[in-house]
Amino acid sequence: MDFSIAAIAIAMAAGDPSFRSIPGYGERAVAWDIRQQRKQLSAELGWQVRFRRVEPLRDAIEMTVFDSTNQPVSHCSGTVRLFHYTRVAEQLRAEWIEQEPGRYVASVHVAKPGSWQLEMEIGNADGRRFWLEQSVNWIDSNNSQWIPTQ
Repeated sequence: MDFSIAAIAIAMAAGDPSFRSIPGYGERAVAWDIRQQRKQLSAELGWQVRFRRVEPLRDAIEMTVFDSTNQPVSHCSGTVRLFHYTRVAEQLRAEWIEQEPGRYVASVHVAKPGSWQLEMEIGNADGRRFWLEQSVNWIDSNNSQWIPTQ
């Protein structure tokens, strides 16, 4: 009887998309110093980055980027990768597309409220690259703003 219950529990957990480890977690841990260096270089740029969900369909996120003098950062390209913490196996990835100077949009469906992990990188032709990794929280389904969490 115990083995049957254990087998059923394992089968249910293995089929549940919320019961997964974070993809690439081991590699990220090994490359911790590289990630810290990228974070430091990005901080030295002084760029300010803000995200919001594109309404009403919530099928994209928008990012605004301003430099240290509060001027829009334009002519950049890059990617965003994110996942909801209850669905780590469902990784979303998209390219940033510039809509106007300093405003970029990535086509990803982000309707689910709650905690998300976001990793993004963007850079311009002169070699400046900005990288950010953070947890963000959707307060509720009516709030389009990302709330950074620590």
